[in-house]
Amino acid sequence: MFPIRKGRARLLGQAALALFWSLGLATPALHAARGEAESPEGSGTFPDPGSIEEIVVHGEARPTMDVLAGASISRVGTDERLIEGARIDDLLAEMPGVQIRRFGGVGERFEISIRGSRPEQVPVFLDGVRLDTSLTGRSDLSTLCLDVLQEIQVTRGAGAARAGSGAIGGVVNLVTRNAKARPETRLRVSAGSFGSIEGSLRHARRIDEWSVSGSYCGFHTDGDYRFQRARQFIGGLPTGSARVEKRVNNESDRHTGLFRIGHPIGGGRVRLTQLVSHLDRGLPGLETNPRTRAKERNLSSLTSLGLELPVSLLPSGEFEAVLSHRFERNRFEDPLPFLAGDPIQTRTEVHGSALRARIGLGFDALSGRHELDLLTEARLDLRQSNETTSRSRAGIALRLELESSWWGDRLRLSPSLRMERFEGLDVEWIPGIVIRIEPLDWIVLRSAIARSYRVPSFQELYLPDKGFERGNEDLLPEEAWSFEIGATLESPFAHPWLDGEVEATWFAGEIENGIAFQLISSNVSAPVNTGRSQTRGYEISLRWTPHPWIRTTATRTVTRAKLESTHEQVVGVAVSQTDFRIELGPRDRLKIVGELHYTGRLPVSQNGAAVLPSRIAYDASASIDLTRFPFLHLERFGRALWLSVRGRNLGNAAIRDSRSFPRPGRNFSVALESVF
Repeated sequence: MFPIRKGRARLLGQAALALFWSLGLATPALHAARGEAESPEGSGTFPDPGSIEEIVVHGEARPTMDVLAGASISRVGTDERLIEGARIDDLLAEMPGVQIRRFGGVGERFEISIRGSRPEQVPVFLDGVRLDTSLTGRSDLSTLCLDVLQEIQVTRGAGAARAGSGAIGGVVNLVTRNAKARPETRLRVSAGSFGSIEGSLRHARRIDEWSVSGSYCGFHTDGDYRFQRARQFIGGLPTGSARVEKRVNNESDRHTGLFRIGHPIGGGRVRLTQLVSHLDRGLPGLETNPRTRAKERNLSSLTSLGLELPVSLLPSGEFEAVLSHRFERNRFEDPLPFLAGDPIQTRTEVHGSALRARIGLGFDALSGRHELDLLTEARLDLRQSNETTSRSRAGIALRLELESSWWGDRLRLSPSLRMERFEGLDVEWIPGIVIRIEPLDWIVLRSAIARSYRVPSFQELYLPDKGFERGNEDLLPEEAWSFEIGATLESPFAHPWLDGEVEATWFAGEIENGIAFQLISSNVSAPVNTGRSQTRGYEISLRWTPHPWIRTTATRTVTRAKLESTHEQVVGVAVSQTDFRIELGPRDRLKIVGELHYTGRLPVSQNGAAVLPSRIAYDASASIDLTRFPFLHLERFGRALWLSVRGRNLGNAAIRDSRSFPRPGRNFSVALESVF
């Protein structure tokens, strides 16, 4: 564990004081609640307020090997948003504390930042199985489509105690679709600007005791679009002209398939999940150095086998094991590299195998309910490339976690400790604690403090020279800690006009040896350790439903993430982000949605000399279920037939999330989805 400096020790002391202060403040209310619960006039029990690790259940029970660990967890279902023509990045961008950096138009990659983190500091899981590989240390979610998912779950704040290396900013868990009691088939097609077309087919059903679900989605875009070049500023004055040009080499083809099967066994359940994704797209490169012939081909798969069994020898005992294998092959070629150099052609393969086993037991003691979990995990990653020698890395981890609750879950305390070691590195100890208090039915107080760290990915260490980027074998691991305290207030009034919720969170964190890609020459970037950075900020989210046909949400996040060496905002982290959404109409037949997205100033250079100004983007969509109108006589096309139109960047603003990667202007899409 890295040494504690004076400033950090002071702030840690303040954090600990805040934890105990919040606990002490709520104690009288907790005792009062306990007395109310035990009175003869009461029912004797409280409504279950939900756990900080609660998993929403849809039909079939979700795996209990939960990777979400923290005080702030958000969830969003996908069916309602698919009808609107939304994508994965749209849903993630609306969550408090989450910023999305997009690097082009439809089908191009995007990055996830949570509370000022880098994308490599946000591991992504699929049903609790790690999706990112050691090749990049992150997941390219542009290779997936929203159709194969049932829910997106996000933990904000350090989650390394459960998720392992990399969970500095937070954790994303993608929940796949499962079978329901009634067979269901969905067919969706859409088309939009830039020659884009997408289609998906998914089906789920139960056959006796078997649950089976399968999904496929395909996507193609020509991708080329016009954009406005960024003007250069010298001495605070603009130079040159912001001329309009065409961004080329954006063609992209993507195919994704997912299959899931499950069956009861010995009082538990066994599950097999197979995900396959193929991506073939152009890489246009930097705006100042466009690559008109560069191509990337990526093939990836994830296979996981899970087993859940009760353990009769232990009180409320349960056992779970997951064996998984992740494969990724990436091919890059550029026949016309920069400065007429030799043609570039690289081929990289990564195999990642993991075994996770968990045993849990529940017991009553000290007037409370306790759940004790012991988890062990082993990983082996292997990288092969035609540009360099093969590399491998093994890792092991042990985790002990106790979740205790008192007074009908009014007070919940979750301490945990994880030991993790990777080949060639020292043992890392990762402690964490989460406190959740519900003094009243309409108030929830929460706080968490945790340590985390991240080992450099193979790509950061050994990325072959592509002419515009390469790796760095001298990188050090990142080490971090974080603290947060917040509250959620739900309206205690029964009147529909007062149906609302407010959530506020203050957070702080610190990272040692942060890793970021920087320009090491005029046209080549590489990952470097940027030193120590500090993050302070807050999140506020509001939900108000004055009428069943009027639903509004708003979120605002302010993030001050600064490097100690320069005292400048961390590159790629906007100072503030505000999102507002209003939804009108009865959801079962008609929806009209308006969205506003404000992004504060965004630094794009380490010295703070280059900053993108604040901006506002407007999106809107309209969706209608045609089968709800009898005079159309469309019932034969399914139980539902949704027609939707969506517009993005309606103000046609010249926006970008990176200095050298412009985004397209106004664009539209239309979709038709049948449910039968």
